[in-house]
Amino acid sequence: MYAFGYGNEKCYDSLEIGTNATSTLFSISSWNNITDLLYCFACHSSQNLFGCIGLKQKKYCILNKQYTKEKYEQIVGQIVGQMVARKEWGEFFPTAMSCFGYNESMAMDFYPMTKAEVSKKGWSWHDMVEKKPDATRMIPGARLPDRTADIPDDVLHWAIQCEATGRLFKLIPQELKFYRDQKLPIPRLHPDERHRRRMAMRNPRRVCDRACAKCGAKIQTTYSHERLEIVVCEECYLKEVY
Repeated sequence: MYAFGYGNEKCYDSLEIGTNATSTLFSISSWNNITDLLYCFACHSSQNLFGCIGLKQKKYCILNKQYTKEKYEQIVGQIVGQMVARKEWGEFFPTAMSCFGYNESMAMDFYPMTKAEVSKKGWSWHDMVEKKPDATRMIPGARLPDRTADIPDDVLHWAIQCEATGRLFKLIPQELKFYRDQKLPIPRLHPDERHRRRMAMRNPRRVCDRACAKCGAKIQTTYSHERLEIVVCEECYLKEVY
């Protein structure tokens, strides 16, 4: 399960479901007293749905079509049997069904892959066409003054060239006001590059077996053995903090 929920039970392999969800499997963005949803997306306050999208306060629907309780149970049983035979049952929606390219999704942040690696898996990749911003002038990021107070209002009409990637970007009025209020320098890096560097500072999504640096107890942590940080178990950490 991932992304919120309370009062839930018997739910599995789903994303963004919650608020009294029961027996909901392989579903996305469905909540508010849902029961027995299978492979559904954005269905709310509903029960006994299979492969449905965008339904509210509905019962016994398959692919958004209404059935009687008896017919629903019969057809769902047949579908599940076919899915089991094809080894599809019990798996989340396949990546190939995504409306987005792998490089457009958050998966790229946590598990970066090259275009060739993505294509080899049969997943989609969307090449992004860089649009040149409408600007009165272009200025390299390295030439921006360090003090925001020295930046004229006209900077909103400039295209700033990223120091690292050479990509062009512009500021919006709210952004410039924030930098001035907080006395921060104007960014010299493209927003995408700033995001990439922030994500690179996070620990990878894998755990390592280590020993607590205080008591020697076996622990699992996202800090690998090569890291220099002192890593302790929860008990030792709480003793230090409190």
